[in-house]
Amino acid sequence: MNRNHAILLILAILSFLLINLFIPDSQPGSISSLEGVTLANTNGQQFRLAGQFTEKPMLLVFWSITCGTCIEEIPFIIRLHETLQSRMTVIGVHPPGFPLKKIQRFIKKFPQQIPYLLAIDEQSALIRNYNVSVLPRTLLINRHGKVLYDHLGYDPAKEKEIEDAISKLL
Repeated sequence: MNRNHAILLILAILSFLLINLFIPDSQPGSISSLEGVTLANTNGQQFRLAGQFTEKPMLLVFWSITCGTCIEEIPFIIRLHETLQSRMTVIGVHPPGFPLKKIQRFIKKFPQQIPYLLAIDEQSALIRNYNVSVLPRTLLINRHGKVLYDHLGYDPAKEKEIEDAISKLL
């Protein structure tokens, strides 16, 4: 095998690995692709997402304790939860890699009680499934797993617009 063949072989192997790493096995954005997704609550207890929260649409709010805009958005998400909880389930999804104690301390010190479920995506399953790379990101997903609404970022001036858009889709 000459040098050119060896380089081509290495490139082919690397390409195969990168494709398998960045392309999810199942169709992104569908509940069926969430089968087996295990999250952890803020007490560290694990639970399966699929089957527990599919009776009504889910609002997945991807956030982090290190994201200033995410923290600024929390009171709005609390209001959305309080207004629309009979029509949707709100889940705040935190990425992995942060000590649980720091997340718990943040929640305890937050000026308002956060009434919706907060979960940690320890295996990055939701983050990969919905291609979340920027926070905050809010996805409304129907009972069949279809993404109905996708919003990136937070702007207090757009709260009414966001709430109206979500309400119309429920």
